[in-house]
Amino acid sequence: MITELKRFFEDETGPELVEWAVVTVVLILATFAVLQLIGGELTRIYNKILETLVSIGT
Repeated sequence: MITELKRFFEDETGPELVEWAVVTVVLILATFAVLQLIGGELTRIYNKILETLVSIGT
């Protein structure tokens, strides 16, 4: 039992996994926030490009 506890406290893979999980969540949230901030502008640009392409085709 003592050796298992010692091995558990010396094992560093758990905290490393938690760090990567936290970094991933932060990156996902930051990406979502940026897309929310610039989403309207991206939609406007997309619609302008679409209108231009449609007008060229007719």
